[in-house]
Amino acid sequence: MRIVSLFSGCGGFEAGFGELHKTVLLNDIASSARDVLRERFSNVPLIEDVRNVQPSDITSADTLVAGFPCQDVSIVGGQRGLAGTRSALVEHVFRLAAATRPSYIILENVQSIRFVHGGRVLLYLMYAAEQLGYSWAYRTLDSRAFGLPQRRRRFYFIASRNSDPGEVLLSDAGIPLPANLLDQSLPVGFYWTEGRSGHGLTADAIPPLKTGSSIGIPSPPAVLFPDGGVKVPTIETAERFQGFPEGWTEAAPPRLRWGLVGNAVSVPVVRWISDQINSPAPWDRKLSSPMPDRPIWPLAAWGDGRGLRLAVNVQEAPSSLDLGRISHGNYSWTDLSDRALSGFVNRARESRLLYPGGFLEHLEARLR
Repeated sequence: MRIVSLFSGCGGFEAGFGELHKTVLLNDIASSARDVLRERFSNVPLIEDVRNVQPSDITSADTLVAGFPCQDVSIVGGQRGLAGTRSALVEHVFRLAAATRPSYIILENVQSIRFVHGGRVLLYLMYAAEQLGYSWAYRTLDSRAFGLPQRRRRFYFIASRNSDPGEVLLSDAGIPLPANLLDQSLPVGFYWTEGRSGHGLTADAIPPLKTGSSIGIPSPPAVLFPDGGVKVPTIETAERFQGFPEGWTEAAPPRLRWGLVGNAVSVPVVRWISDQINSPAPWDRKLSSPMPDRPIWPLAAWGDGRGLRLAVNVQEAPSSLDLGRISHGNYSWTDLSDRALSGFVNRARESRLLYPGGFLEHLEARLR
């Protein structure tokens, strides 16, 4: 494929598609992202503002990919949907698709796009694809199922002009992920910045990497190790947790690298999608049922481009499940500060959240 990448970030789509496909245009408005893209894809033209990308810039492409901004559709964001100025930029994907008629449109976003703002953002994606006469499919996939020790459920949407995208996203019905059973003889990831209304406790992995604060202060999840240590990943380990090589974002200013990694598309998931595109296969229509009403759309669905929409019962892990585990890797860490850890413990003790027996006691023992 010849790919135009919009909202490219630090290049997760491009790294995942690799040398089998050719990227012909990149786009990102963040200067830190452009620093990385110029370093990693020096021969590819780069346009700063998606609003300035014109059909004449992309006539040689047959695929549009976009990890479009999620701030207005994430649970921790404003949940303004397409009324928000950032997530509304996805409209430019369909502006360009209407003019150039690519074979594929591939999108990624947070899985909460299925229900925040009444599900209207996802409804827009389905409707916009159908208006162009494209069939479509989407699926929620967890990055941890692809060998990354990070529980990261993300939404992937493929629309196609002349093939069935269900043969890409839905042909492998997958298998269930193991339950998130917390065993403190193994590492336990959690959000040290929270504690009062959430905690993100994750067995032998971290909860999803976030972008950090709006001014670039990093806040990666912490991990309680069986020996009582409480640590946070280095930026190089965070890159690996997204499937990049260590140092992938080193061209960006240090304090902005965390935001790039937290916003990135997980590389092994894109690699799996690339493999599925190269080897499409029929999907089992017996797994489908009529699409339910909003406001919560199903985890996976398919549309024929002419108005027929079906929910599809597939799993968040492919049948080739490769469960990422902190305990199975050699990663670099730094200690979480006493101040940060104490703040989390205090918030957790004041909250009504349930914590597994011994978890907070282990953290308090570390402080002592």
